[in-house]
Amino acid sequence: MSGVQDLVVAGFGPSGIALAAAVEDHDDAVGGAPLAARYLEKAADSAWQPNLVLPGTDIQHHFLRDFATPRDARSRFTFPHYLRQSGRFYPFTLMGGYVSRLEWSDYVQWAARQVRGPVDYHREVVAVKPVVVEGRVRSARVVSRDTRDGSLHTVEGRNVALATGHEAYVPDTFRPYLGERVFHASRLLPSLAALGPLRRVAVIGAGQTAGEIVLHLAAQHPDAEIHSVVRHAGFRMYELGHFSNEVYFPDETDYFYGLEGEQRERALGQARATNYAAVDPDVSTALYQAVYQDGFTGRQRMHMHKRTEITGLDADGERVLLETEEVFTGERGRIEVDAVVVCTGYREAAMPSQLAAFTPYLRLDDHGRPEVTRAYRAETTDDCEVGIYLDGLTEWRHGIGSATSFSQMAAKADTIHRDLRSRLRQPVAV
Repeated sequence: MSGVQDLVVAGFGPSGIALAAAVEDHDDAVGGAPLAARYLEKAADSAWQPNLVLPGTDIQHHFLRDFATPRDARSRFTFPHYLRQSGRFYPFTLMGGYVSRLEWSDYVQWAARQVRGPVDYHREVVAVKPVVVEGRVRSARVVSRDTRDGSLHTVEGRNVALATGHEAYVPDTFRPYLGERVFHASRLLPSLAALGPLRRVAVIGAGQTAGEIVLHLAAQHPDAEIHSVVRHAGFRMYELGHFSNEVYFPDETDYFYGLEGEQRERALGQARATNYAAVDPDVSTALYQAVYQDGFTGRQRMHMHKRTEITGLDADGERVLLETEEVFTGERGRIEVDAVVVCTGYREAAMPSQLAAFTPYLRLDDHGRPEVTRAYRAETTDDCEVGIYLDGLTEWRHGIGSATSFSQMAAKADTIHRDLRSRLRQPVAV
């Protein structure tokens, strides 16, 4: 199969970059012909959360949990190597190890530029189709759409890794009103820039992103009313216990993978407090201080709507009217604002839409999700030779450390890469 890639990676954000780093570190060490890999990314570059890189914010994981250090500290893709290359190693070490989101985003793009393999940007993967030869699926045809002109392109691979990340989640109440004045947090900075000065703005949600956005709006729009709407008693802090955060260790993934379905759901429920619907201590303190100072000075611009749900919206082009309800008493109210920032997080698709054509060759569980090996490879029927890897898309199967967190990015890439090399060494069935 001339021209067929050994690996096609859909998505060249953090998961895709980590996998590319594992591939190229191996090629550098072993020598010989490099693995034929192709990387496709729908964005114009590999910027990490570009619309949420806010001044004063930092990352929530240790900087040594980067693209490569847990796998090979000698790698040219490590964060320390990035610091050395940038000439900031010694100044950085004087700061105690805190990394701003701005610097981490720069590191992500730096790492992407170190990859020698071809990367096609502006290519959104829309389908992965089986190529059947003499009754067997020998390869996969990956179809991508150019986000600039809509043209379709294809590349064929013996193995495909979907590293497309989680999808922005917007509750049904807000979805019909998405646009200039109601938008998901993932569109924050360009949406705010388009609106200009704000008089009143609502932030829906109680996670780290929501807390950081409230603080950002308070700093950037000092005369605006800011309405924070949360469904419980206020912003909660992450579960920061040392032992509970071991869920981000690779051996914890082994443990989680070995559990049965209901057991996994319970274990995942226990782990959620370490990463979801909560804020870190710095943000919690800053929010409380901002509200306190607001009350002390009598400005009354910070409005914290606790135990409050949004039950309806109405928009007329210049304003957005939010209908609210207290979750216990049922008391109803209204909030009128210029804009609404929806900070309701991201969701993981049970079945990636790109795999629709491959469904007949996938083994599915009782919930319609692909059965996945410990190496993140989808189980396929006996007549399928293609390896389909779900990279960062199997939190339900591998646990919270295998989703969007950087903590296991390098370890996950290492597991996938080892499985991939093993498959490529196997003889092809006749």
